[in-house]
Amino acid sequence: MGYYFDDRNSAAWSYGDDAGRIIDLLGTRFMGENPVTPFIWRTFDESGIQADRKARYLLDFARRFPGGENGEIVYAAADLYCPQAKSSGFVVECDGPVQVWLNEERVFQSNGNQERTHEKCRIDVSLRAGYNRFVWRCERTEIGFGCAFANAMPQWEPCNYVLPYKEYDGEAGILYTEPVDERMQIDVGSFFGDFMPPELTWLPRAEKKSLVGAGVYAAWLKGSVRVPLAAHDAVTLIVDGKPGRVIPGAQHDVVAVGPYQAVAALVSDSDWAWRKPPVHIHGRTTPYLIMGPLKTADTSAFTACAMGQLVEGAEGTITWRTGFDGVALRPYVESKLFGRWTYPLGVTLYGMWQAGHFLSREVMNDYVTSHVDQVVSIHEYALYDQARYGFPGVNQQICWLDALDDCGSFGSMMLECAKPGDAAVRKLADAIGEYMLHEQPRTSEGAYCRRDDTIWADDMYMSGPFLCRYSELTGSMEGMNACANQLLQYKDLLFMPDKQIMSHMRCLRNGKSNRIPWSRGNGWVLFTLSELLQKLPVGHEKRPALLLFFRELSAGYMKLQDASGLWHQILDEPGTYLESSATAMFICAFSRGLRNGWYDVAVLDEVRSAVERAWKGLCEQAIDRDGNLYGVCRGSGFSFSRAYYRTLMWNFNDTHGIGIVMLAGVEYLKLTTKAYGAVSL
Repeated sequence: MGYYFDDRNSAAWSYGDDAGRIIDLLGTRFMGENPVTPFIWRTFDESGIQADRKARYLLDFARRFPGGENGEIVYAAADLYCPQAKSSGFVVECDGPVQVWLNEERVFQSNGNQERTHEKCRIDVSLRAGYNRFVWRCERTEIGFGCAFANAMPQWEPCNYVLPYKEYDGEAGILYTEPVDERMQIDVGSFFGDFMPPELTWLPRAEKKSLVGAGVYAAWLKGSVRVPLAAHDAVTLIVDGKPGRVIPGAQHDVVAVGPYQAVAALVSDSDWAWRKPPVHIHGRTTPYLIMGPLKTADTSAFTACAMGQLVEGAEGTITWRTGFDGVALRPYVESKLFGRWTYPLGVTLYGMWQAGHFLSREVMNDYVTSHVDQVVSIHEYALYDQARYGFPGVNQQICWLDALDDCGSFGSMMLECAKPGDAAVRKLADAIGEYMLHEQPRTSEGAYCRRDDTIWADDMYMSGPFLCRYSELTGSMEGMNACANQLLQYKDLLFMPDKQIMSHMRCLRNGKSNRIPWSRGNGWVLFTLSELLQKLPVGHEKRPALLLFFRELSAGYMKLQDASGLWHQILDEPGTYLESSATAMFICAFSRGLRNGWYDVAVLDEVRSAVERAWKGLCEQAIDRDGNLYGVCRGSGFSFSRAYYRTLMWNFNDTHGIGIVMLAGVEYLKLTTKAYGAVSL
């Protein structure tokens, strides 16, 4: 019996020492479980409940219903989609008495002190796969009416709520009632059906007025539909680039017949073509979409425009919307992983990108390119969405941009696979570079720190690889110099000379490191050193110190390698589980060190043996015959207690490990197909 499964179920049992087949197996399984998936486009009523910049949904009923009587009740309801079942935390801030139900179970009821102090109250719940129904009950009192409701970690678990009843057909938002007397008997259980309880008046209202005002508008039409147009001297109808008919002034309905067709209603003599079909839309919408009023009817200004792109209109920035007054279109990412911007996915896609090139597997590179292109192409819209509606439905973590986690890992991957001259990539990279180089919090000595006055070893990978690639993009050494300086400062703060390994974190308030060598935290540091040393000029003044740091850490880690070939969750505690992601990062860094001559001749055989045993161990103990990965520690917080890290369990097929294991296989294959030499500075 192996560590995680029967030996006969391992990748090594099925594929032997064929590392290329095992790498391909990991990538193929991941792509199959996370197919290329477009964003979901939903309608959104701009008069409805919105979130603020911190993703708190504001059930602000005192503002919406001023001047009522104490004791009035407002109910609200919304569905939350989850790609998979999970535990999650929410935070409610009460402006009066509040109750919350989830899937017919009451999960929160406020008390007087919480209502008086507006305390942030955490609710821990279990979400099921698929849709989950939330219901809120808020009572008007002298101290307020309503609440703010948010996920506890919204940049990591963004919550895109959907109006819950079939009358709204999947529209985004939170539904709420007009105030009712507290004595009215309401069965909360009736809120969990498919249709709205009829005894209550629900807002936003399902009925909407449609209107296209004066000006130049673009429209997408489907079928035989009527587009109401305000009175003009003349309206020119352009269908698929060909002039239709000129309609004299007064009120008119413009009719187009067929599948989605490109239509421009122009108050001018210019032709204006539109050809790209729209996406599927969820929610209340008209049979046509509009954009306008436009600043110009010049075809060349709009031929490249698509859903999610922005246009400078006659009255400011505009994009496609429904023909209903005040009902917008917004994109949402609702897939489990594809189309998301997160730091673990940055590592996953990096490994897949390298594997695709090394193994000549174009399908992997196409997959990575599709993912990166999707998030980059929507980013300008995501910023617009954030500014207009508080919290966007896509690219939430990079829009949040409050920590290195939010930008560095995926940003590095973006630069790794970017096409030369890509303006959208450059603009986004410049924003990340500005944050890292000039806005990220630091100690008085300049070391990166977190907003809670802690320093984590993890943040070397969350910054360093991006800074290296950003230097290559800009032609400036500022990024690489910053990466070199940060690594050496982190050595001063976290390195344990007696063990030659790293503490996971340090508290700046008491000046103490926790002296706990969490495995992946150590892996991040050594792997980042290898990323920098591959790109840093040979004559750089910091290179000797960085190489010394690299060798010291390597020596410390080799002493702690388990007989299985893997390393443990806590590096110096053999009783903790075998951890796969750190093992993979050590393979990557050791292999690069051997191939690039970063080690002294005396240790070359020892390092190579460590690499070979580690890769063999992963294939025998952590990768099964179906390409599933075991033993990857879940995302970590921190503690000064070893007990915390002992109980920090591993996840099945965790994205912290899949890509880095694939990259470890690539680096192993590069090592075994190329001779390695002596040290060079």
